[in-house]
Amino acid sequence: MDMDGDWPLPRPNTLFKDHRRTVSSSLSKASSLASTFSLLARPVVADAVQRARDLSTQGDAEGFHQLRVALRKLRALYWAYSPYLGEEVSTQATEEFKRLAGVAGGTRDWDIAGDLLEGARESGAAVETLLVAAQQKRAEAVVHSRTMINGDDVEAFLSDVLQRAVASLQSSCNELPVGSFARDRVRRAQRALKKRSVHAARNEVAQEEDLHDVRKAGKKLRYLLEFFQPVVKGDHGRLIKRLSSAQEKLGQFNDIAASETLIRRTAFDEVSPEIVRESLQWLHEQKRRRMRAASRRVKRIAN
Repeated sequence: MDMDGDWPLPRPNTLFKDHRRTVSSSLSKASSLASTFSLLARPVVADAVQRARDLSTQGDAEGFHQLRVALRKLRALYWAYSPYLGEEVSTQATEEFKRLAGVAGGTRDWDIAGDLLEGARESGAAVETLLVAAQQKRAEAVVHSRTMINGDDVEAFLSDVLQRAVASLQSSCNELPVGSFARDRVRRAQRALKKRSVHAARNEVAQEEDLHDVRKAGKKLRYLLEFFQPVVKGDHGRLIKRLSSAQEKLGQFNDIAASETLIRRTAFDEVSPEIVRESLQWLHEQKRRRMRAASRRVKRIAN
């Protein structure tokens, strides 16, 4: 069965490379919601498909990371259009985006943990056996990700959910212009980020879960600004840079917090409990330092 049907997927290598230029030249405030969804989603889908196909022959950290980024962008876009997509279409798509990102994330998580353990070793911590074990876990995660993520299946799924989304938009809001809609969705994302930042900033040092919520809200806003910049009034380049800078601090904290949790929850048969405890202690100290830096950045956002 040809899952592409009336919607042949564009060739990823050329379309995604020219994504920003194509959108800037084609998107206008008078464009319809249905047509802009297609224009915005297709290059991201093409990139996700290409990344998924590359995993069959490549196992580099960047490939897994970029696949997760593409899926997160699609989640943000589906959130933006969710008022007109319908709950069934939106929920099915976003849940699968989340699942695929989680599968790809297994390898990426061990890459991050391994890099941090390298830092611990350089600082003098006796983590050699744990580092070797983490590398083995990473190799196992690559096999799992390749087994669970098949390029053909990903392409068929994404093609299907895109066709369903466009059909839903064409039937519910085909003639509605995107200008006011985009401004409203960006404002909602801004308010959500502000709300989560104010909540997190109430404590001298923000709680882990609060920092995670701010990070997710910031990503959503940044992706929407990148998608809708041609039709949202004002130059948002500076804001996007500020959000990216904040995301870097929050991401550094998230990496070490996730690595601490990953190591704490993993059974290492060949590693002594003492070495695991020493590693966790080092990670915890680093986490406290990064948490303070992330909290300071969140306070700036809140203010």
